Amino acid sequence: MGTTSSVLVMLFALFFIERLEFICSTNSNVSCIASEREALMTFKGNLTDEANRLSSWVGKDCCTWKGVCCSNKTGRVVKLDLRNPIPATYGPFTAYFDPIFKMNELSGQVSPSLLGLNHLHYLDLSMNNMQISNSLGSLKSLRYLDLSGSIFNAKIPHHLSNLSRLQYLNLSNNFLRGPIPNTLGRLTSLTILDLSSNNFNDSMSYSLCNLSSLVHIDLSHNSLRGAIPHCLGNLASLSILRLNYNQLQGPILSEMGNMTQLIELDLSLNAFQGPIPSEMGNMTQLKELDLSQNQFEGSIPSEMGNMTQLKVLHLSRNQFEGPIPSEMGNMTQLTELDLSWNAFACEIPNSMRNLCNLRVLDLSNNMFTGKLSTSIGSPFGCIHNSLADLSLSFNKLSGGSYIQLEKGPSEEAALRSCYGFS
Repeated sequence: MGTTSSVLVMLFALFFIERLEFICSTNSNVSCIASEREALMTFKGNLTDEANRLSSWVGKDCCTWKGVCCSNKTGRVVKLDLRNPIPATYGPFTAYFDPIFKMNELSGQVSPSLLGLNHLHYLDLSMNNMQISNSLGSLKSLRYLDLSGSIFNAKIPHHLSNLSRLQYLNLSNNFLRGPIPNTLGRLTSLTILDLSSNNFNDSMSYSLCNLSSLVHIDLSHNSLRGAIPHCLGNLASLSILRLNYNQLQGPILSEMGNMTQLIELDLSLNAFQGPIPSEMGNMTQLKELDLSQNQFEGSIPSEMGNMTQLKVLHLSRNQFEGPIPSEMGNMTQLTELDLSWNAFACEIPNSMRNLCNLRVLDLSNNMFTGKLSTSIGSPFGCIHNSLADLSLSFNKLSGGSYIQLEKGPSEEAALRSCYGFS
């Protein structure tokens, strides 16, 4: 999950950066402001820089320093990008396994001297080892703040709620603990919020419903519990919602059908119960939907056939039952379909022959009946043109014990786990 949505986030970041680059140049005739140079030098003096990443921070023109970007009109510092240049291969544990990454960390206290950069729009201190102070909440011009993998085992600083112009906030991979503070609801300009891979262990804060400009919210890989707030359905601009790997429970709310702009919804690995509401059929822009490894039950509503843009559908390891609705044949863009480990019964509908773009099909560990030649087509209809990974094991199907699949004009992939045919 996440390929399409990751591109969306990247496009937003690039758009934001390009806007800054339009006013930000290291080739301008405008030199930096002396007071801002002094602020940066004080900031540097509070940090440990084992890899000498800030070795260029010498001389009078701070606009030429690595990681510093100034307005080409005023000379004011508008961007400070000090992200660790070494990729975080092991996520938040990279510093324990990668000595080069560890050496490139900047560590120490974020000096209040940064308040002297009162035109700063963009601040990226991610993948370092920082202790931030309350003064960060006074950088009122900030639009972009990335502290991911940098402020470990703390709580979300309440003073961040003062950054009323903030559009992008990334606090992921920090093991932040406690509840998500209600004060985050004050950041009404936020477009992207990433709080994933932390230790939040309370219910979802209703204050998140105030963030009506949100396009992307990622709360995955936490310990959030309780139900999804009803008001979350009011976030009509949301394109990406990730709540996977938590302890959330209760039903999917019918109000979520109001999120008609969603392109990715991931609720996997929780404890959600009940049926899929028919209102989810309103999510006609969805490209990726993952409801796997929950306790959902009942049948798939026929309204899901309205999701004609869907590319990835994972419903495995639930308690779904009954037949697959024929309307699923409308999902002609599907490349991955996983319905395994449920209680689906009856025959596989003939409409499945329409899924000509499928590369992965897993219907194993159900109670499907009938002959393959009549249910999916012979040989598998147009699915035969693209399918590379097929699992039908542990059903009550008949019609063959081995099927040759084509991956492309010259490539072939054999059927994976074809046990269970009668």
